[in-house]
Amino acid sequence: MIAINMMLMIQLDVFMILLLVSIAIHACGKLDRRVLANRLFIDLILLTISILTLEILSVVLNSPEFIVMAKIVNTAGFAIVPLLPILAMLYVHRKANPKQKISVKRFKWVMVPFLLNAILAIGSCQFGWIFSVTYENLYTRGPFFFISPLTSYFYYMIHFLVLYNNRNKINHEEMTALSLFSFIPAVLSVFQLYYVIYLTIWNSVAIAVAINYISILHGLSKRDLLTGLGNRVAYDEYLKNFNGKKHIVLGTVIMDLDNFKRVNDVFGHQAGDQALKTFAGQLELVFRGKGLAIRLGGDEFIVLLQENQRVVVEKYIQNLKKRLMDYNQSGVVPYDIQFSYGIAVFDASCHSIHDFIWESDKLMYQNKQNKRCQRESVST
Repeated sequence: MIAINMMLMIQLDVFMILLLVSIAIHACGKLDRRVLANRLFIDLILLTISILTLEILSVVLNSPEFIVMAKIVNTAGFAIVPLLPILAMLYVHRKANPKQKISVKRFKWVMVPFLLNAILAIGSCQFGWIFSVTYENLYTRGPFFFISPLTSYFYYMIHFLVLYNNRNKINHEEMTALSLFSFIPAVLSVFQLYYVIYLTIWNSVAIAVAINYISILHGLSKRDLLTGLGNRVAYDEYLKNFNGKKHIVLGTVIMDLDNFKRVNDVFGHQAGDQALKTFAGQLELVFRGKGLAIRLGGDEFIVLLQENQRVVVEKYIQNLKKRLMDYNQSGVVPYDIQFSYGIAVFDASCHSIHDFIWESDKLMYQNKQNKRCQRESVST
């Protein structure tokens, strides 16, 4: 009977570990581990597996003959649990700011509660501060047990704060998925603290990991492999959001590179790919958090913005021109990266979204033709 009850308590943990192991194997093969955000996500998977394993061991070893092992397992569990929201916090920060370095100095003070909790957990083996494991009562809570959940809640709050501060850099789908890393354990912990019952808190976190991985894979399906910008799937999905809406706030800039064929012919296709990646990188820097930058194909790009002031869009374009001018003058490559563009802002005269996009496309080609005419007049 005891064995049956034990199996019922750990079977979901075992299932979730198997699920997470399969996700970890797939993620290691699918995600680019040179990207720090991807490495942090894999670390989140492995940490959740570790916590679930410790949960299983705490149940299996909850008997007098395994008292020493039970102390070690509970110590490890209480010590590493706060690492989950810490890793989630770092993951969110890196995902929203892929090129921004994490400040070690600013991060040091955040680790103080974690270190305090770890010291109390280690001391509990001897002094029973957070928990105690004895022959008489087996596992019981110690006088400083409240420190452990408070530490975790501190990091849950920091995680939500990082999410809020980066809300303009993360889409709604990602925001919902990322919030689950802290929302689920924060809510379920309340019930466990008050009612002292066995809840599958970390099983729920495993579900959050699975949901986030689905979100990552969905994001990859909308990503252009060469430049990292959005692709046609992202373009179609974004425009679908405006179907049926009466009041549309939308600005668009369609661009393509000038003399791109010459770069390919003279310097090779590798140089052409590098030119596309450089231009895409500058687009990302200028429009990140302001609009969705997409590579439509070849050397053609589009930026979709929730903006109906043409003068604002023009400022973004001037910023992009200045960045590219500085890059061209640096002499990094033996060719200049320049572009033609067309700007359109949705208004009452637009009959449909697609007619509106077509109008900005027409303006871009007019801009390109004007440049060609200017060069020909100068050469003659």
